[in-house]
Amino acid sequence: MGSMFSPLTKNIGIDLGTSTIQVYVEGRGIVMSEPSILATDERNRKIVAVGHAAETMLAKSPETVKIHKPLQNGIIADYNVTRTMLGYLLSKAVRSVQRLRIMVGVPAAASNVEKRAVVEAIFQAGAKEAYLIETAAAAALGAGLPVYDPIGSMVIDVGGGTTNIAVLSLGGIVISRSIHLGSQDFDQAIRDYIRQEYAVVTDDETIEEMKIHNGSAVLPLEDRGYYFTGRGIDDGLQREVGVKASEIYRVMGKPLVKILDLVQAVLRETPPELSADIMEHGIVLTGGGAKLHGMDQLFSQELGVPVALSPEPEMAVALGTGRALQDREKLGALVEGVERIYRRRF
Repeated sequence: MGSMFSPLTKNIGIDLGTSTIQVYVEGRGIVMSEPSILATDERNRKIVAVGHAAETMLAKSPETVKIHKPLQNGIIADYNVTRTMLGYLLSKAVRSVQRLRIMVGVPAAASNVEKRAVVEAIFQAGAKEAYLIETAAAAALGAGLPVYDPIGSMVIDVGGGTTNIAVLSLGGIVISRSIHLGSQDFDQAIRDYIRQEYAVVTDDETIEEMKIHNGSAVLPLEDRGYYFTGRGIDDGLQREVGVKASEIYRVMGKPLVKILDLVQAVLRETPPELSADIMEHGIVLTGGGAKLHGMDQLFSQELGVPVALSPEPEMAVALGTGRALQDREKLGALVEGVERIYRRRF
């Protein structure tokens, strides 16, 4: 136990999200929150920008600059780019020669091969010790749920590319499921709709702003319009378009129904005694996608269970990975070390 708090060792938790990477450092909290994007100069293969700086280059980058999005559905799609990006971010987050002990959240559906890819990327980025925890379990810890107690707790983490759901009790996971749907799918649904309905395309920033200002998981009381300038698909000319809140509500209904179906399936599989706890204490929503207007209201109406949004939903996973590191000896059922990951080859 003494070595766990050694001044030569720094505990670091990472939310390796499809949209955003967040880094938690023991004693300092969340020190970094950057888009999961990296830009390289193809002439010399050098890093040009990472995170926010790379994001600003999406629409303006010259032909010699390549934009990389190495994480898909919470899993590494491009190992080399992810390793490089992690190394860069860790060098900014920890300015010392301390030994790094790192915990990363991974989706429930991650295969053992995918888990090993995450662990190897962490080691290549400079870790001396590496651990994994399911994203939903980390979110529950970060949201302050009583996961150690003999009562049932349920969390729904709506991330950028994946939604993770878990029921926890007595320091372990009772049921966990994940689906490759998240806030990026809400954006894509809006993007496809304005392309088909209005024959225009626009940038990612406008789509995100449209979702924030006019998006809703429940029927909006005020059907206000959102006006933006897009480029016509047929003629390439700029034109102004107005999209009503009721349109966005209908468009986002399809991915939301799929998430709801999975949540209902998890509740049906939950043991009756834990279901009673969830009915009494409710479900907690975490993740950036959970901030969509009316999300808690939609889940509560459809599930017949109290639902609350975590105070800092987008930070819950990163905070939870840090807390899991500090209590990893008590959370043996939740935390996976290298020995366990590499022992399971199939």
